[in-house]
Amino acid sequence: MEKVGLIAGRGLYPHLFCDAAKQAGVKSVHVVGFHEDTDPNLANHCDSLDMVYVGQLRKTIKAFQKHGVTKIAMCGQVKPGRLFKGMKPDLKILMLLWRTKERNAHTLFGGICDEFAKAGIEVISAVTFLDDYLAKEGVMGKVKINKARKADCAFGKTLAKDCSRLNIGQTVVIKKGTALAVEGFEGTDKCILRGGELGRGGVTVVKVAKEDHDMRFDVPCIGMRTVKSLIEAKALTLAVETGKTLFIEKDKVMDACDKAGICVVGI
Repeated sequence: MEKVGLIAGRGLYPHLFCDAAKQAGVKSVHVVGFHEDTDPNLANHCDSLDMVYVGQLRKTIKAFQKHGVTKIAMCGQVKPGRLFKGMKPDLKILMLLWRTKERNAHTLFGGICDEFAKAGIEVISAVTFLDDYLAKEGVMGKVKINKARKADCAFGKTLAKDCSRLNIGQTVVIKKGTALAVEGFEGTDKCILRGGELGRGGVTVVKVAKEDHDMRFDVPCIGMRTVKSLIEAKALTLAVETGKTLFIEKDKVMDACDKAGICVVGI
């Protein structure tokens, strides 16, 4: 690609994408970020950074058109509460919300992707350029896994897939065949901490993607914040879906898990 665009949320994921795009030979990376969410230092990793408020879809489209961008990705989180406070929706996003009867990540972000397509902008996979950071099959670190925790991983995968199919969450916490916590609106980290508290440590955390997961948005990610939660919950195993789970600061994450005695396995 000559150029690529990025809608950037919170965290280091947008930094990773910009750097990987440059390493892949993309000549220019143009970013649209959100006030109060996107790291201003991201400007050092891209060729342009325009800032908008959450909900300003028309302004976002115009920013990419200004730079002649026809392919974009979406990376990084937006605080869930921003959807209820601090959002400044324009007419285009209000019309989209009015047309969308069932409002969840799949329908809302899918609708946003359709609006970009109408403007001649294709939304590409959020893991484009990032194959080296995706989960691989089997044990990925130095800590091994035993038979009992393998069984918990298999049970957790089935349970997490069912929960994600119902748009509840994509993470579950298991111990000795018992489901201790299922992720809800509170997010992955609080789910892990809740499960660790109920299980008094020694838990297995399983994170998956939906069966019809759209990798253009909502990519399952593991970063140092997740590792911190795993350590606090005294988890013994983290199981993630191969090819669909992205590791932010992968080397740092794996090193920290090894030192904490946490087995990281791709399932």
